[in-house]
Formats: sequence, structure tokens, C-alpha cells
Amino acid sequence: MREQTIRDILSGQRSGAGASLLRAALWLACWPYKGAMCLRRCAYRRGWLKSHPAGVPVICVGNLSTGGTGKTPMVAWIVHRLREMGRLPAILSRGYKAVNGRSDEADLLSELCGVPVVIDANRQVGAQKARENGADVLVMDDGFQHRRLRRDLDIVLIDATNPLGYGYCLPRGLLREGPSALSDAGLVVLTHSDQVNAQALRDLCHRLACHTRAPILQAVHRPTHLIDEGGRVLPLELLAGRKMFAFCGLANPDRFFAQLGGLHARLVGATALDDHQPYTDALLAELKDSAASAGVSLLITTQKDHMRLRGLDHGMTIWQLAVEMDLGEGQELMVEKLKGAVNGPTTRTNDARTNVQSSANTPMI
Repeated sequence: MREQTIRDILSGQRSGAGASLLRAALWLACWPYKGAMCLRRCAYRRGWLKSHPAGVPVICVGNLSTGGTGKTPMVAWIVHRLREMGRLPAILSRGYKAVNGRSDEADLLSELCGVPVVIDANRQVGAQKARENGADVLVMDDGFQHRRLRRDLDIVLIDATNPLGYGYCLPRGLLREGPSALSDAGLVVLTHSDQVNAQALRDLCHRLACHTRAPILQAVHRPTHLIDEGGRVLPLELLAGRKMFAFCGLANPDRFFAQLGGLHARLVGATALDDHQPYTDALLAELKDSAASAGVSLLITTQKDHMRLRGLDHGMTIWQLAVEMDLGEGQELMVEKLKGAVNGPTTRTNDARTNVQSSANTPMI
């Protein structure tokens, strides 16, 4: 079943008896899962299950829900700030949908950050490898639910356009854990905050503040430049009025297409693929035919998708849209939190509720 079809069912957009019955069955199944996740987090908080130190500071970037919330650009932003502080960071990745030990996310982070990216589902083993290679601070990508490795700062990303995964835990919704898990966060960042109105953001901030004492920041994915088929950097202004065909394999492809529209690109066609969709000769031929049918020879995709295209003989002109995380007014507080985490002394996030000053409760709007 296509991911978009699943989302249509979970969100309620797909009607009919079959979809309703499936939602009911998934609702029943979500309660044992939610209970198990709550019990697991409680066990770590109380010390029944142990978190193990890495020997160096650990900064975790995670989320509550499945799908794209912007972890890759956030990890890149953090790594650049750490390097500016004179640190030697490494990135820990579990290698989601990795093939032969490689994943598009890890490869992109390696290219964007220029630091070691250690792929290992066992975060403790990955941390040891990174330390042995000289890292003095670790950035754990997608690790909020991976409690065995102790962390000094938990940064939780929440997609402002779908903040609580249709309101249910897996498999009825997209939440890996309920919002009560946010009590372990050191920072909460609302990504894609420019795609909802100010009142919706205020309501969301106040709703989340019921579950966490951590500061709540806002961030946007800001396009920075284009990259052509030869790897040359091009200005965004070249998109204005230019006809092109867009494609991507993201959890929420509509965001990418909306970004292109906001840059005044003339999209004559677009193909949304499943998240982390592997590219095959047949799929590439299909994309090429779709673009030709739309009367264009120029295609555009994301940097992450382009990673999966490398080494394939597609014979197409494909540009990439580069983006970065923009924290706006929250940048100063984020840097302050990072400095506190790497320079210590810090309080471990097994009891994150005790290390946040009461003034940090005020959401940044």
C-alpha cells in the first residue's frame, strides 16, 4: 500500500466502510503499543532500565512521530555550530533503510557537515567507534526513543503542520510516543512553522507547554541555492518562471512542491514517491517519460533524493534544491543550550524536568 494511501486513511480523508473499519482496528491496536512505550520510558526515568554514558557529550535530535520533521537539516545546523565552537563532532545514525551499510540520510549528512557519520543500530557501539576516531561530542540523529545511550541534551522536533500525528500512536496514527514524553526534552522545535498561521502556532505552543517545561522554538526550512547536474551552485532566482518537472520521495512531498511554488517555479508536473523510495531503471524511465510528456527536459528534486540517484545512468538534467534550518529568533537560545551541553556541568535528560528554569516555559512566538 502506498504511503500516501496510508496517510489518507489515518487522517480520515479516505472515507468508506473499508477505511472506517481499518481505522477502528488500528485504534484497538494502538493502545497496547502506547502502553508499552509509556512503560518503557517510565522504566528509564526510574532507573529500572539503565542509560549508559558515552564518555563525551551527546546531543540527540529526535521527534515524537514518524516521517519527516526536518532532522537532517537540524543535525547539519547543530554540527556547524559545534564546529564553530572548536569541537570535533561526529554523527550517530541508525541508518534508516540503509542498503549495504549506506543510507541517503547518512550520505547527505556526511556531505553537508564534513564530519564522520557512524551508522550502527546499536548507538552505544556507534558512540564507541566515534570516540575512538577522535570525536569529542556526538550528535545522535533520530534518537529520542533510543534511551540506552545517555544524552546531555534532547532536542525534539515537531512538524507544525501535523504536530501530533493525527492524534494517535502507531499504528492508528503517526506518533511513536504520546506527548507526555516531551517532559524529557531539553528543547522543542516546531519545524515548518511558516506553513501555519500565527494563531495556530500559539495554540500549539500552549498545548505542548502542558507536557514540557522546555523552551519551544520555531524554525523554517529555508531554501538557500540550487545545484545543477554538474554540481555547480546556482542562485534561487533562476527558478522564477522556469518550467520544470518536480519529483521526490519524502514523507510529506507536498511541502517540497510548495517550496518550489513559493520560489515562483512553473511546475508543469510533479511525482510524489514513497519516503526513501529506491530509484530503479524502470522508475527513472517513467520519470523521464512524464517530464517529456509535460514538454520539459529540466527536472528538480531534493538533495536527499539526489543521493539515491548517484551512480545511476539516467540521462536527465536534474537540479537539486538546497535548504537549511532557520531558527530565527531562537538561534541564540539554541546555541546557549548547545554550549551548556558540551561544556557542562549538565543534568542528564533522565530527569530533564529539573534542569529547565521556570522562565523557559514561555513559548517563543
